[in-house]
Amino acid sequence: MRNGPSLRLRLLASFAAVIALALVIPSWYAQHVFNEEIVDDATSGAMRELRLVGMLTREHGGFDAPGELQRWVADLGDRLDVRITYVREDGQVLADSDVAQADVGFLDNHANRPEIIAAWQQDFGYSLRHSDTLDRHLIYAARQMRNVPGLPDGFLRLALPYTGVQDRLHRLERNFLLVMALVLVLSGAISWGLSHRLSRSLREMAAVAQSIGDGNYDGRIRNVPGAEFSALAKAINAMAASIGGQIRTITGQKSQLEAMLNSMREGVMVLDTAGRILRTNSALDGILEGAYQAVGRRPLEVMTAPELQDACDRVLAGQSQDGMENLQIEPRRGMVFDVGIVRLESDGELGALLVFHDISELKRLERVRRDFVANVSHELRTPLTTVKGYAETLLDNPGADGKRVRSFLEIIVRNADHMAKMVEDLLSLSRLEDGKLAMEPKPIDAAPALGGALKVCAKMAADKGVTLDNALPDEGVRVMADHDRLVQVFRNLLENAVRYSPQGSSVRVEHRTDGGMVRFSVLDAGPGVPRADRERVFERFYRVEKHRKKDNDGSSGLGLAICRHIVERHGGRIWVESPVADAVGSGFHFTLPAAAEDLPA
Repeated sequence: MRNGPSLRLRLLASFAAVIALALVIPSWYAQHVFNEEIVDDATSGAMRELRLVGMLTREHGGFDAPGELQRWVADLGDRLDVRITYVREDGQVLADSDVAQADVGFLDNHANRPEIIAAWQQDFGYSLRHSDTLDRHLIYAARQMRNVPGLPDGFLRLALPYTGVQDRLHRLERNFLLVMALVLVLSGAISWGLSHRLSRSLREMAAVAQSIGDGNYDGRIRNVPGAEFSALAKAINAMAASIGGQIRTITGQKSQLEAMLNSMREGVMVLDTAGRILRTNSALDGILEGAYQAVGRRPLEVMTAPELQDACDRVLAGQSQDGMENLQIEPRRGMVFDVGIVRLESDGELGALLVFHDISELKRLERVRRDFVANVSHELRTPLTTVKGYAETLLDNPGADGKRVRSFLEIIVRNADHMAKMVEDLLSLSRLEDGKLAMEPKPIDAAPALGGALKVCAKMAADKGVTLDNALPDEGVRVMADHDRLVQVFRNLLENAVRYSPQGSSVRVEHRTDGGMVRFSVLDAGPGVPRADRERVFERFYRVEKHRKKDNDGSSGLGLAICRHIVERHGGRIWVESPVADAVGSGFHFTLPAAAEDLPA
């Protein structure tokens, strides 16, 4: 925006112009009038003097002697301080008080002088002009002289010096200029003061308006430069109050909206009409790492889900039915979202709203349920098939020898025991998950619990040719636990280790105290657990597929799941590390709180 002269400068210029016009025109008019009056006054004086000289000339009588007229006008001119000239009708000068008698005859013919011409026409005449004879400005007045004894008819002329008149005019002009200068200075000073005050008030008004524009809506205009600006000041103050109230309302609504969005467990993403991310809530920031830095980017740049970007484009282009889309995406393994996209009908910058429902846990549970059903079906189908097959064989061969019958019945009983154990483990796991299985953690020695588990697993280890190594100290290890449940944890881990250990290897149990927790480790030399399966081995019936056996190995597939629930109920955790040594083996570790009396003070 182009800036012109300041208001203050324009006001000063306007005041100066008005004052100058107000002074110059009257001054010029007054000076003109005064000039005319002064000249008229001087001319009137010259005419009066001319009448007096004319009367004196007539009363003098005749001028018979030569040179008498010259002497008389010279003497009278000295006494009256005027120049007296007598001019004959033909223009010849007969006498002149300011010229020597010898030079009178050499004077120019005065018939063409303005005052002579005017007197010829009107009896009286005057003029203001420069005298070549005397080389100065004079006021000339002339009148006709007829029938004067001793004088030819002609014109009597008086010349008064114009210097006094000019001095008066110059003094008057100087006085006018001085007065006008004083008035201009005083008016300029007053105008400067008024304009300065007005400019300062306007600057204060502009500063308040600027502060309002900068967001300080509490500023108000207090100093109003004049009644003319009162309406403007009131309007600005009212505007500031209105804007401040609206900003407070908008800020409150924004805070409420942010609180609502941030309190939601679902992730929320808002897109503009161009498909760029305007904002996200804290839940989405927690779901998607770096989502808070995604403002200004497209959804595809935040998560690798082309189907989500396509759905957003359809919604923004108005190609979706009812302006809505719903889809499931899996931006990375194990993370599944149910996304609802709604088009926002507004004239502003809002384009679409995306709500992310994290259904990863639901999907995981659904997968676990499917795996559970499949595993239960698999685990029960094998023993049931075996029982059914051997029972049908016995029915079809009633005359079979006793030794064969006994062998079949032992197989049936073994599979029935396996199914009974599986059902018992399922009931135990269910009670653990529901919190109905009673536990009484108290300070105990973990060594007897491990000893009980080793005794139960001794036959299984001997049959497999695996050595069980107890590395716990003789003085024992004091922990806060339920004895029977701790025996169950040791037993399940030892059975799992023996089951997958190669013949001739050993299974070692050791411990380590770390702060207020005691970590127990069951180490084997088996094939190990792949990284992808280390979290899932504690699920029900989950086995690493490459080690799943078609025959009955005595495992219900629930031991590790039971161990996890028991350990977590005691306030510890359980995990697996693999390999342990020489790139083979697995280490199952779990922690329990150390007994309070064994903790350092």
